[in-house]
Amino acid sequence: MPFRFGAFTFDAAARELRRAGAAVALSPKAFRLLEVLIEARPNPVTRDMLYATLWPDVVVEPGNLYGLVAEVRGATETGVIRTVHRVGYAFAAIAVAEDAARFSILLGGDEIPLRSGENVIGRDPHDAVVIRAPEVSRHHARLVVSGTRVTLEDLGSKNGTYIGTHRVDGVAEVRAGDEILVGTVRMRLIAVDALAATATAG
Repeated sequence: MPFRFGAFTFDAAARELRRAGAAVALSPKAFRLLEVLIEARPNPVTRDMLYATLWPDVVVEPGNLYGLVAEVRGATETGVIRTVHRVGYAFAAIAVAEDAARFSILLGGDEIPLRSGENVIGRDPHDAVVIRAPEVSRHHARLVVSGTRVTLEDLGSKNGTYIGTHRVDGVAEVRAGDEILVGTVRMRLIAVDALAATATAG
């Protein structure tokens, strides 16, 4: 389950740290360090435990752990890691479990949930919203979900991206109920709560 602290979202399953929807670069071991500290919060994790977890069966210099702590602190630009003297380190920020996806895309008869962070629309089978249509580019557009806000950006597509009749140039905010046009393919952004209410009423 993703966790949110400040402007950041930590998603262990997706192996992502995001800030306001944008990916934050972390080395695999720095990411694992942050994961271990979040799982143990608010309790500290001893240095011995961190060495055993991050470098199992390998003897490394103390500077390696200090370097990872510095990397996480530098990437998050906030005091998320607290040094517990003579013990180890603890996650110091307040982490809140992020709710399940609040938004979906209605495409034809399909409802496609959007995850927090980036959701690419295109023909590529690895995209979050896959549209197999010749007028849709491989990576056509990007929806970014950040809390209750959703933005849409065209990714240099040939046939353009629209919100209603307005062509998207740069990053534009999308609201629940808005129609999105990708090439000639129409879809709609729907709040999950609205879908649930409709299903209950029906």
